[in-house]
Amino acid sequence: YYRQTKRKHIRRKKQKSSLQNSNNLHREQTEFGMQETHVQDNLQLQEIDHPKISKNKRRKMKKKRQKEKLRAAGLVTKTTSVDFTYQPDKNNRGEAEGLKDINEKADSILDFLQATQQIYFADSKSTGIDSTGNLATAQELLQCLESHTISSSDVSLLHQLKSLVLLQDIERLKDALKQFQEQSMMPP
Repeated sequence: YYRQTKRKHIRRKKQKSSLQNSNNLHREQTEFGMQETHVQDNLQLQEIDHPKISKNKRRKMKKKRQKEKLRAAGLVTKTTSVDFTYQPDKNNRGEAEGLKDINEKADSILDFLQATQQIYFADSKSTGIDSTGNLATAQELLQCLESHTISSSDVSLLHQLKSLVLLQDIERLKDALKQFQEQSMMPP
C-alpha cells in the first residue's frame, strides 16, 4: 500500500514540475517581446487551474506556440482561404451571354404580346367580336415564353417579327412571317 501512494506522489511532483517548466517557458517568451493571443492566455489559465492536461492537449499547445513564434519572426503567414466558386471560362462566357440575350428577348416578346393581347381584347369588346377562338393557342405561347421553353431560334424569329411590327414595315413583315412558318419548330 505504501508503494502505491509513493508512486502517486512522484507522479504529482512530475506534473507540477512540468507545469513550472511550461510557465517558465511562457515567461521567457513574453520577455522576448512576443505578443500572445487571448486564446493562448486562456490555455495557460487552464494549465494552472487543472494540473492534469492530456498529452494531446500539451502537443497541440506546443504546436500553437511554435506557430506563434514563427509568425512573430515573420517566417510563416496565416493561410488564406481558397475560393472555389464557379467561374465560367472564356468559351462558356459566350454561351452564357447568348443564353442571357435569348432570355431577355423572350421576356421582351412576352411583354409585347401581353400588351398587344390586352389592346386586342379591349378593341374586341367595344366592337363585339368573339375573341375566344385563338385564346388557348395564345395562352400556350405566352406560357412557353414565360418559362423559357421555346427554342432559341424561335425566340430570335419572334423577336425579328416584333421589331418589324414596331417599325410597321409590312413588306419585310410578310417575308419574315413566311420565313417563320418555314423555319419555326413550334406547332402551327
